Amino acid sequence: MAQGMGSQDHSSVIQRMAQAARDGSDSRQMTPVKALRLSLARAADTLFGLGLTVATVEQMRVPLAHVGRSLGDAGLLVLLEGDGGARGALCLDSQFLAGLIEVQTTGSVRPGLARPRAATRTDAAMVAPLIDAVLTEFESQLAQEHDAPPPRRFGFGVMVEDLRGLSLLLVAPDFELLRLTVDLGPGAKTGRLDLLLPVIASPARASSGKIANTKIEAPANLEQVVNNAPVMLDAVMARLRLPLRDILALKPGDLLPFQRETLNDTQLVGTRGRIVATAELGQMNGLRALRLISGAAAPLPPSIETEPEPVPTEPRRGTDLIPIESQDRPRETI
Repeated sequence: MAQGMGSQDHSSVIQRMAQAARDGSDSRQMTPVKALRLSLARAADTLFGLGLTVATVEQMRVPLAHVGRSLGDAGLLVLLEGDGGARGALCLDSQFLAGLIEVQTTGSVRPGLARPRAATRTDAAMVAPLIDAVLTEFESQLAQEHDAPPPRRFGFGVMVEDLRGLSLLLVAPDFELLRLTVDLGPGAKTGRLDLLLPVIASPARASSGKIANTKIEAPANLEQVVNNAPVMLDAVMARLRLPLRDILALKPGDLLPFQRETLNDTQLVGTRGRIVATAELGQMNGLRALRLISGAAAPLPPSIETEPEPVPTEPRRGTDLIPIESQDRPRETI
């Protein structure tokens, strides 16, 4: 009988340890994973009346170079913006996103797997209030600790198309990745939420053991940082309207109809479709090149050549041609 009681006590201890591991650590301490779990459950219930059950939690340190392989490539990817230029990211997989859209459009989460699809701007707008509420509550939970870092006030920034674009927007060298596997409904769908936040440097401590007052200052080489920041531009020759069946049937070697004038009216497009400059498509030293014609802010200086050729067949001289056959060359899109 005593042996049976001892076995039961041992089992209960193991269960408590497992529960503490799922929460992130000791229940008396407010850890990031525990704060995220509580924040997500409260925000979903308050905004949508949606019950959530967190099945698993993970926390790991991820360097910037490994962000692309650590986050999922399906679902909704959002850039988070905080105080002082801090940037993070939040990713909802396709099942989590589908559950949030369903509960807002039909009043409940439909049982079963949702068909994976590309996230849209409408999806992002519908879940933005939840993301902001989760982040606000998340920092409020962490602020309960006596040695909590100052709040960074992260919020919904902008939807990002892919992980490559996200990697170009993030600036911190290291990030904390908080990952939750969640049952929505509960039990109707199982989705995943990834929260990526820049690592906060450990505060300096005085010899007395108290935290020293520190002031965040802009880096001295800010100009160098800005000048070396990567910029991705797309060279858009033309825009076509085609039936969906024709687009799905495209294969290497197919030809698309273009007017010859489009070679002289190529647009350099930045993020979010902003036109940076107009250009003329040609070649230089056997490579594809763009000759800038005018900029978005002001026209560029006139070219020395008085009679430019629309489609150069020989390498041009001068500095107004920009080779784009490189790793960071603008892509030609339709």
